[in-house]
Amino acid sequence: MGKKLRYQRGTGISKVDFKQEEHDISRNRDIIHYKDVVYQCGKCGTCRTVFQDVNWARICPSGEFGKFEPYYLGGKNLLTWAITSGKIKWTNNLARIFYHCSVCLACTQQCQIPEIHAYAGEWLIAMREEAVKLGYGPMPEHVKYTESIFNQDNPYMEKRSERLAWLPSDLDLTSDSKLAYFVGCTSSYREQNIAIATVELLNYLNEDFQILNNESCCGSPVFMTGQIDKAREIAEINIRKFKDAGIEKIITSCAGCYRTLKEVYPKKLDLKHGIEIVHLPEFLLEKIKTGELKLTNKLDMKLTYHDPCHIGRHMGMYQQPRELIQSVPGVELVEMPRNRHNAWCCGSGGGVRSAFKEMSQFAARERIEEAKNTTADAIISCCPFCLNQFKTNINSKEIKALDISELIKKAL
Repeated sequence: MGKKLRYQRGTGISKVDFKQEEHDISRNRDIIHYKDVVYQCGKCGTCRTVFQDVNWARICPSGEFGKFEPYYLGGKNLLTWAITSGKIKWTNNLARIFYHCSVCLACTQQCQIPEIHAYAGEWLIAMREEAVKLGYGPMPEHVKYTESIFNQDNPYMEKRSERLAWLPSDLDLTSDSKLAYFVGCTSSYREQNIAIATVELLNYLNEDFQILNNESCCGSPVFMTGQIDKAREIAEINIRKFKDAGIEKIITSCAGCYRTLKEVYPKKLDLKHGIEIVHLPEFLLEKIKTGELKLTNKLDMKLTYHDPCHIGRHMGMYQQPRELIQSVPGVELVEMPRNRHNAWCCGSGGGVRSAFKEMSQFAARERIEEAKNTTADAIISCCPFCLNQFKTNINSKEIKALDISELIKKAL
């Protein structure tokens, strides 16, 4: 691959030694680039379970629901090799297999082959891009929400004019601050409680910030389904909006938006915007450490934390949300057996929730049951998509679901 990999066997964690920190041209390439690497897959099945830890618990929602080898990473690797080697041709059914996956990267964390561990997530996306190029992707549901993004700036088929309907009437949007709160589509239309809590926290901290009147989707749902050209078009529009507004720093309360703005734009789309991107948990934790944010309300709650795939396995952010939760007086944090890089996906990402509803519900229910078994009062996360997935699939009075912004707001 042109780069030296430093790999710690058995830890599920590898580090890639990049001299070009801002943009490594050997990564995020077309599928043919990975032809000789994907062949290294030994079909050992390690990608199916948590390597050594947690009693070899199952780890792949797609495979466990599909119950057939192509739905696991090993099977997808073999299909990828066959396609790139000309052994088989694309079909609609083949494309569905590659979309039957939330791209949570849990499988890659278990693989003990360094190149597959480090790069498999990239060729899973590259195969989707190839499917789109050849007209086999995306899935019909993805086409619909992409059209909505271009027509109404959101994937939920909601009106553009209603995007800021949640906004408190006393908040001044005329600020010319260089700091912006990027709300995101799910918090704007489905989990408005997160947007409200975030704004109230920023106001409590006396932060001068702005929310764009013309904010639109970050493009994550489009990028994750392989529509690379449309994702780039969305990104270019957003960056132009940010620059026109004079924004130098963005706070997000959405894990997907955070990853897209911070990593996908500059590293996959090669759009180096130079804007600092900060996820809300790391922003609030820093305020606590500097003494600017003081939490005085004792909550007496037992909580379990769900690692969103977009900030966990994709971005390596595991500790900051936990530290923030543990800073709340009276809160006891209990871990689910599968946590951090071994966390079971909630089943809502990668276009799965829209196109493969039964699989999505299966993944959510398994995670909810795991959370319930900790005897926690609530499952907490810092991703509105995860939160909405849990709230949609939790039966009455089973367990509560909270966003980290709501928790901190309660503790003021």
